[in-house]
Amino acid sequence: MYVTTFYSFKGGVGRTMALVNTAVNLAMGGRRVLVVDFDIEAPGLDTFDVLKPREEVPGVIDFVTQYRKSGQSPDASGFIGECPLIGDQNGKLWIMPSGRNETYAANFNQIDWSDLYEKHDGFLLFEDLRAQWQQILKPEYVLIDSRTGHTDTSGICTRQLPDAVVVLFFPNEQNLRGLIDVVSDIRDENEGYRKNIELHFVMSNVPDLDDEDQILENKIKAFQERLNFRQEPMVVHRYDSLSLLNQVVFSKDRPKSRLANEYRKIVHEISVRNWNDRDGALEYIRRVDKPWRWKESDSILRQEKMLDKIEQAHPTDGEVLFRLGELKESHRDLESALLLINRAIDAGYDRPAAFLKRSRIREQDQDSDGANEDAWRLLKLQNIPPPMVREAISRLMRMEAPEKKEIIKCSAVLSLNIEDKIWLANALNRSKDDVLLGVRLFEQILDVNELSETHRDSVRCQLGLSYMRLGRCLEAKSMFRREGEKLADMDIQDAFNYAMAEWGVSGTIETDLFQCVVKLDRSNPNEDANPNYLQCMAIACWASGDHGTALDYAKRTQHAVNSFPGRTEFSAWRYQQVSLEIFAADLDEILSLIEGRGSPVPKFMSVTGNTPINV
Repeated sequence: MYVTTFYSFKGGVGRTMALVNTAVNLAMGGRRVLVVDFDIEAPGLDTFDVLKPREEVPGVIDFVTQYRKSGQSPDASGFIGECPLIGDQNGKLWIMPSGRNETYAANFNQIDWSDLYEKHDGFLLFEDLRAQWQQILKPEYVLIDSRTGHTDTSGICTRQLPDAVVVLFFPNEQNLRGLIDVVSDIRDENEGYRKNIELHFVMSNVPDLDDEDQILENKIKAFQERLNFRQEPMVVHRYDSLSLLNQVVFSKDRPKSRLANEYRKIVHEISVRNWNDRDGALEYIRRVDKPWRWKESDSILRQEKMLDKIEQAHPTDGEVLFRLGELKESHRDLESALLLINRAIDAGYDRPAAFLKRSRIREQDQDSDGANEDAWRLLKLQNIPPPMVREAISRLMRMEAPEKKEIIKCSAVLSLNIEDKIWLANALNRSKDDVLLGVRLFEQILDVNELSETHRDSVRCQLGLSYMRLGRCLEAKSMFRREGEKLADMDIQDAFNYAMAEWGVSGTIETDLFQCVVKLDRSNPNEDANPNYLQCMAIACWASGDHGTALDYAKRTQHAVNSFPGRTEFSAWRYQQVSLEIFAADLDEILSLIEGRGSPVPKFMSVTGNTPINV
């Protein structure tokens, strides 16, 4: 049960309307909500249709009156009425009104609140009432509508009963002056009783006008400084609509309106502090994990206390435990992270993300068998996001898991669509074993009868590049040039790769093949060439005998590398994506060929194509 008081020092700021919309929003979301009308001088919660109980019941004033007569705390169930059902998520809404109409004035005038507390254990009475709410209704939220100003009952609503106080104000000096003492008293209560009353500040009834003179901005700063809060206040703008005369509940009747959206923000800020609210708990964890986006960032000590309460409140909720485990892992507390994720999986949270996260932690913890086990469990599932499939495969390859050849037969891979399979095969490029696995996946894709020609051409090209990296140049040739295809009809990419593959097969340079590449470039020059293209043309011009143009291309390549914003580039010298440092080293070897300073052989030609790779 999370008790929240809605308080304003002055009237006219829409406090009761905000409370009603918050209550209805929570109930429509499936929460069990009790609203309590403690605005005993100007009651009115039960005038809203959604808060009219099925049968009239006495309320707060009658509860206190009966206690004064009997000396015994009454059964609170007789003072609470159930409201009609709202929404379709089995939420509940109850009301404890201010009192019965026909006897209200007489009972109200007879209560001396100071005397009640000083001589008749008023504090214990309301502690008992709070306990009865929990026992009778088991509500998730209790929302209290408090009186305005400094009153005999304001301390009950703002300090004794609540876990949180929503402070609504119009941004003027009168409201600010009145709130200073109220807010200070709430914070003093936190220290004196070791409570932790959350404060939520809502600037209400604000005109929706341009703030050219920064009047509103300066007022907000004044409230933040003098009330000592850092976060931007929530805002409920003035809403000019005759619907307000009919006390329309915007959260229910006009949910797409701006006003309804502003009320939802209040709901979110209250629920994120309620560790018992599952959605609120998940949102709190998310915010802690992204502190740079959270303007109300708690101290580390408060965060730890809140996270402990969340864990205690949701001991068998797999998703909550998993998110807590993720957070612990991001904070480098691997031992706690592993324990929480184990509990999450044991609680039935057998999601791919859980297995992948545990696999990652186990690998860091030197538990190779456990890391491999979780990676395999993920790959045996269907419809897994491609990046998760890639990470699981990379872990198995990196950790030398047995039966790696079975990877491409796993459900996670087989259930990918064609484009995702192509992406995955291309992504497997860190080691020879990775590339060979990618080759097998490309070969599997080519066996699909309904593969479109566009996809087939793309796969053949990518497969040829992979063959080249493995030194399997003869197989690469068949990928770059179809049977019977004329050199002049090939695109420049395939023509260059075919010439390089022939060089790798025969060990000699076929000048006519590279001359064809040069002609294709001249017929359709690439004015916005990247480093890889320029490198390829430097090689092609040198191999065709035009060393001057080759040198020019090599220098352009150097310039492009120096100004290139990326971190890696594909090098045709070794048919591999490499760092810019390695790319520059490859270019130096190409320059030595062009300038006649040596005769190095391309790196891909030093790979033995028939060497078995343990996959």
